Amino acid sequence: MLQALDLSNTYVDFDNDCPLFHDLAQQDLNRLAEMSRLRVLRAGQNLCEQSSPSGRVFNIVSGSAVVERISSAGRRQILAFVFPGDFVGLSNSEYFEYGIRSLSGVSAYEFPRHRLVELSEASAGLKANIKNIRNMVLALTFDQIFLLGQKRAHERLCFFFLHMLERLPGARPDCIRLPMCRQDIADFLGLTTETVSRSVAKLKRDGLISSPTPQTICIRDMEGVRELADIS
Repeated sequence: MLQALDLSNTYVDFDNDCPLFHDLAQQDLNRLAEMSRLRVLRAGQNLCEQSSPSGRVFNIVSGSAVVERISSAGRRQILAFVFPGDFVGLSNSEYFEYGIRSLSGVSAYEFPRHRLVELSEASAGLKANIKNIRNMVLALTFDQIFLLGQKRAHERLCFFFLHMLERLPGARPDCIRLPMCRQDIADFLGLTTETVSRSVAKLKRDGLISSPTPQTICIRDMEGVRELADIS
């Protein structure tokens, strides 16, 4: 089994723009730094594995990862893609109901969950930040449920491209470089890879996007893509 590198003594420099650290007092940031360690993973390694004890939570520093759940029959559903600044790993269970796997190499701060919860009870700012993160996750979950239940394949892809445009560091309408493969996209959108490929081809024929490489998407008609992606 591949193991992540532990760099416990690495200098901690929390980004105040991250939802977990936003507007925290320096005292709270210091206490978070004291309880954290930096994890560095290569592509394909896991921050946590499904069904492992859920005593840790993570804040992504660099790279990209996927939150995935595997059924007893071996089928996979991707629940989310995570990027720098994302806080993941909160659970109401003693065991993770999902795994978090690095896509392109990841570094992340790891915190003991029970100590983070204890600190949040003493820090109104941290408690509010965690509540806001839970609310954002819930909102994204509702969007995904609606997407899977109501949208056709090419409409789901339009939603996905706009989602990546908003969340993927460095993404621009004329150049969205995807760190995930088409199988990952299919497992996120509840499609097959063949359907993803056909839907990409349809959007290209309709002049909505171009795709210079399999990992690069360029939005040519933003209004058209937004109309198809709409979930309001």
